[in-house]
Amino acid sequence: MSKPRTRPRSSASRPGVRAAPAIDEASSPRGPDDHRLMVGVRVRPLSAAESARGAVDCLSVTEGNKVFARDPDEKMGGRDYLRLQQFNDHAYQFDAAFGPESGSSEVYARLVRRVVTAVIDGYNGACFAYGATGSGKTHTMAGIEQVAAATLLPAGCAAASARLQYFEVRGDRCVDLLVERGKELMLANDASGVTHVLGLSSADFTSSSELLAALATAKSRRATHATGANAVSSRSHAVCTIELCSSAADGPCAGKRRPPAAVLTLVDCAGSERKEDSATHNSDRRKEGAEINASLHVLQECMRQWVATEAGRQQVHIPFRQSALTRVLANSFTRSDTRMAVIGTVSPASTDAEHSLATLRVVCQIGAESGVTRETRQAVKSVGPPLEPVRPSPKTYDVAAVRGWLARACSGAFAPLL
Repeated sequence: MSKPRTRPRSSASRPGVRAAPAIDEASSPRGPDDHRLMVGVRVRPLSAAESARGAVDCLSVTEGNKVFARDPDEKMGGRDYLRLQQFNDHAYQFDAAFGPESGSSEVYARLVRRVVTAVIDGYNGACFAYGATGSGKTHTMAGIEQVAAATLLPAGCAAASARLQYFEVRGDRCVDLLVERGKELMLANDASGVTHVLGLSSADFTSSSELLAALATAKSRRATHATGANAVSSRSHAVCTIELCSSAADGPCAGKRRPPAAVLTLVDCAGSERKEDSATHNSDRRKEGAEINASLHVLQECMRQWVATEAGRQQVHIPFRQSALTRVLANSFTRSDTRMAVIGTVSPASTDAEHSLATLRVVCQIGAESGVTRETRQAVKSVGPPLEPVRPSPKTYDVAAVRGWLARACSGAFAPLL
């Protein structure tokens, strides 16, 4: 198999390097077959509850692959008087970007379809949904699962069959969700160092409707807890594997290369922990949040190192043994025929700007290793007429100012005493 084509990177595409204020309009996104990794971002709609709290939309999607973000002062929890009337514009470019008006079918068509097609052709495929709590990961992955199931198990094709496995990773534990009450599983390495999930159940299906029904039942057993951002926040990583088992000549794999281990892996990552939630969490929830953030960090590093290896620059170490999540996903990082898609989900609310910008940067860094995504930052600029001058500190009051302040305090209650 020939190596994927690579493109030289300029300094503007490297994470952390400030470039021109705007993205170069002459650059074009990659073709769907140019690289083994596709990265994209989906912006969910602003909710009514966020609007009621005074949040405004700080993200915009243009040209189908660019995201512009306003970095408001409010993200730090209060007004920054050193930056009155100013903000930073951030511009990001990805393989694909989706606004609130985009549906799951469009996300699938532009990012995930090539991965599913590769699985039908006999390759290994993986798709990850990553983002902060309440950003729409589970909703996005549910839409992808529906279209993928219909593609792998087309209606009227009796020769097609698929084997489903579905489990969640909670810290260092794995729980089988295809069985009632969830059976805890053990991880073990064989003599060659490959990690196996011992006792994991599976189910075979010949129709997409049956597979999706079983998947919906399994999802109802997933661990969730209420947070400040989401009343049913997923507190575990959900891993769905679908192995195509069709062998007849009229199946979807007719005439295709069919090794026995062509698997589609769909990972709905737990939401990265929000620090404002930790104040109301008990010790168990805080420990859970720390484990989620640690496992997500390892996953990010594995993706970055995998992309660097695939880009052909050098053979680098992929640290997949550092967390339970990446151990069970090691097949996706070690196989040379893997095709991967990463979807970052973000909230447009100004109150979530800190978390949205963090997600955009993580996804941008993953894609930047392959030379297509990049971030540029624009100089601060004025956004309107000057505000009223800041009221002087009471430490600077003279006697007359103090007497005037006391006369006005408490509706003039102290005026007779002056």
